[in-house]
Amino acid sequence: MLVENNLIKAVGSNEEIFALQNSGTQCINANGNTVLPGFIDAHIHIWKVGNLKTFLLDVRGVSSIEELQDKLSDFVKCNPGDGWLQARGFNEALMKEGRLPAKDDLDKVTTNRPLWLIRTCAHIGVANSKAIELSGVNNQTHIPVGGEMRLGNNGKPNGIFTETALGLITNHIPPYSSHDYAMMIKAAEDEMISYGITSATDPAVMPDLLACYQQLEKEKKLRIRVNAFPVRVPDGADEILALPGKYYSDKLIVHTVKFFADGGLSGMTAAMMQPYKNSSSTGVLRLTENFFYPIAYEAVQNNFGIATHAIGDKAIDVVLNVYKKIKNKNAGAHLRIEHLGLPSPSHLQRMKAMNIHCVSQSIFLKELGKNFALYLEEKRLNSIYPYRSVLDAGINLSLSSDAPVVKDFNPFTGIKAAMNRQDVNGNILGPAQKISLQESLYAYTMGSAKANGNENQAGSIEAGKCADFIILNKNLHEGIDDAKVLQTFINGELQYLYKE
Repeated sequence: MLVENNLIKAVGSNEEIFALQNSGTQCINANGNTVLPGFIDAHIHIWKVGNLKTFLLDVRGVSSIEELQDKLSDFVKCNPGDGWLQARGFNEALMKEGRLPAKDDLDKVTTNRPLWLIRTCAHIGVANSKAIELSGVNNQTHIPVGGEMRLGNNGKPNGIFTETALGLITNHIPPYSSHDYAMMIKAAEDEMISYGITSATDPAVMPDLLACYQQLEKEKKLRIRVNAFPVRVPDGADEILALPGKYYSDKLIVHTVKFFADGGLSGMTAAMMQPYKNSSSTGVLRLTENFFYPIAYEAVQNNFGIATHAIGDKAIDVVLNVYKKIKNKNAGAHLRIEHLGLPSPSHLQRMKAMNIHCVSQSIFLKELGKNFALYLEEKRLNSIYPYRSVLDAGINLSLSSDAPVVKDFNPFTGIKAAMNRQDVNGNILGPAQKISLQESLYAYTMGSAKANGNENQAGSIEAGKCADFIILNKNLHEGIDDAKVLQTFINGELQYLYKE
C-alpha cells in the first residue's frame, strides 16, 4: 500500500508498490500481521465516554444498592462544595435487590446536595430530594410526551424519571463549558484510537456540543473523524430545535439529524407490541407518526439524512411508516435505524425495499444479555438483534458500541459478540442469528462507512480513500482471540503505538 498526501494512492503486490517508492519514502513492515481499514464506530456517545473519565462517577458494575451508596458517599467526600453530583452506569439486573434505586436510596447519601444518577442505558435517571426540589418538580408537573415521572405510594415523585422526562431534572443542571467538552472528547479519543477506531458517529449532539466540535475542527484538534448527529427533539420539553447548518471538513461532518422513537430493552422502556415478560408494561413510545413525519421530512427537504433510535417492534413500525412517506417524496433520502432490537420479518423486508441502514450493537448481547433474559420470553429472546436475518434480507449492517451504555467498546469485543452471541455467563442468545468473522469485520468497517454515507472515503483499503488503517498483533486467519491493535494510522500518520 502506498500512502501519499493523506490518501491511499495505490494497493498491489510488493513489486508493484516498491516500484513507486523514492528516496523520501518511509517503509513500514507489518511483519505478516493483519492490516485492516480503521474501525468505524457508527454509534458512540463520544463526549459521554469522556465524561465518565473526567467529571462523572462511573458506577458500572455495582452489585447492590449498598455498594452504590458507598461509592456515591465517597464521591461526595472527594468533591466538596454544594454543586450538583452526577453518576452513571448502574444496572438493576446485576444488583442483588433486582430493582431500580429511588429517591429514598439517594437521600441516604445526601440531602444537602442535588444528586442525579443515570442508568447505564441513559434512558432512566434517579434524583434525590434536593435535585427534585431545585428542579421545581412535584406531582403536578407537566410531563413531556414520551416520558414518565414515577410516583411513590404517597403520590409524590419517587425520584425515577424516564425518556423525555429526564429533562425535567437535567435542564436544571449547570451546563458544561466548551472547555469541559473538549476535555471529555480528548479523553474519549485517546481510548478509541488505542482500539483502532479512526472514525466515530456521535449520535445525539446538542447545539453547545456541536459548537465545540466545530471549534476543535477549526483549531485542528480533532484526532479522529467525527460524524455528528444534532438532536431535533431534546429531552424535557416539547420544543423542536432548528435545523443546524450542514458542515463538511476533513475531521467533522454534520449531515444527519437524530430522533428517538423509544427507550431501551434492558430497562423495559423500548416500545413493544406485546407486554414484557411478567409485566403489563409495553415500554415508552416517544414519537407518533403525526408528530415525527413533518419534522423528519423538513430535514430531508434540506438534504439532511435521518437516524432514528428504534428498538422495540412498535417503535420500528412507527419509524418505517414515516420513512415510507419520506421515500415516496424523496427516493434518495439517506435513512438509518439505530439499534433495531426486535424487528419482524416484514420490517426487514420493508427496510430492504427502502434501502434503510441498520446500525446496531452486538456488544449489548454480552453486557446486557442478563437483562434481556429477565424481560423477554424465549421467542423474543431468540429474535433480538437478528444480524443473520438482517444480512440475509440484504440490508446493510453497521456494528457499533453505543458506549458508554456498555463499558467495553473495543470493536473486537463487539465482533466476537456478533459471532458467538454469548452473555457474560456464556448463555447464547439467538444462536441462529450468529454471523461470521468476515461479516462482522465488514460491519465494523465498510458497513459503517455506508451507513455514514462516506463509503467513497473510508471503510476499506482502496486507492483514493483516506489513509486510515490499523496493524494488528497477529494474522486474523489464526483467529481473533487476543487480537489487539499495535498501530493506528489516520491520514497516513501514526496516532497510536502499542507499548507493553
